[in-house]
Amino acid sequence: MKKIKFIVIAGSSGGHILPAIKYLNNLSKIKDPNKIIFISNEVGDNYIERINSNKINKLILSSKNKFTYILKIILYVTPLFLLNRNITLLGFGGFITSPILIISKFFNIFFLSSNKIYIHEQNIIYGLANKINYFIAKNSFISFPKLKLRRKEIFVGNFFLDRDKVKEKIDNNFVNILLMGGSAGSLDLNKKMLNKISNLSRIHLNKLKFFIQIPNSHLDIIKKKYEAIIDDDRFTFFSFKDNLNFIDYDFVVSRSGSGSLNEILYYNNNVYFIPHLISRDQHQKFNLNYFLSHKMSLSKFLIPNIKNKKNQYYFNSLINPHSIEKIICYTTR
Repeated sequence: MKKIKFIVIAGSSGGHILPAIKYLNNLSKIKDPNKIIFISNEVGDNYIERINSNKINKLILSSKNKFTYILKIILYVTPLFLLNRNITLLGFGGFITSPILIISKFFNIFFLSSNKIYIHEQNIIYGLANKINYFIAKNSFISFPKLKLRRKEIFVGNFFLDRDKVKEKIDNNFVNILLMGGSAGSLDLNKKMLNKISNLSRIHLNKLKFFIQIPNSHLDIIKKKYEAIIDDDRFTFFSFKDNLNFIDYDFVVSRSGSGSLNEILYYNNNVYFIPHLISRDQHQKFNLNYFLSHKMSLSKFLIPNIKNKKNQYYFNSLINPHSIEKIICYTTR
């Protein structure tokens, strides 16, 4: 821990943590993983097994009590900044990033350190933490293009998981319907789906197969509701899938968080997005408005009764599967 060259911070949601982990995995291929530390909170602890190298240092601190979290951060990171005067920091969003980046800036000013501070914003608007972080960052890597970039902004496109991963096999004799909303966020999406299919004819229903994301805690209740409408051999439930094959689905219903939104649209624009409006800044609504205005998603919730013809040349040029690699070029040069 005495020799640290890179500090990567992300917390609060998978939308922040997953791009951070992809950055860590790619970074550890070209830089000594022993000199990298990943700082996260209890949410990030659920994703730790996705970090490929066990040599990367990890610091997981609870942030439920913000005051005690800040005290712990001061206790843990101050020695790092005292022993290392030239660290590259990258914050991927969430409250937990701000105290660390601010302490780093403090060392730059008062201890003549040469720490480089970067941030990454995956949504079309800055979250509260990144609104603060922007003022102390050297550069801000943004995911959505703008007609006019702010002075510190660098457009990299949106984060993308892995194009080469092995994907699920889907029976293309049916019209395949995917619903995904991320853990508890899919509950109201399932209500909308159930309402839609309850009005479909038996002939229409017999052509369909459903793949439904639902948290395990609500599986029995939701499953019974589907079984009351359609035979149970026509649906598959899952809480999480790492091998979704978006290109082979004929219709997708999803949240409009930047991660799922961009990965789906890279392969398929037969998708109807429903934004999660609980967040303070309603960033999912703004993400969706952007893609609707560019005619990249469906404006109506209509379940097809025939298979959609696949356009093998479909490509969404606004999504960059190499965005993380681009960030590494900037932060390691």
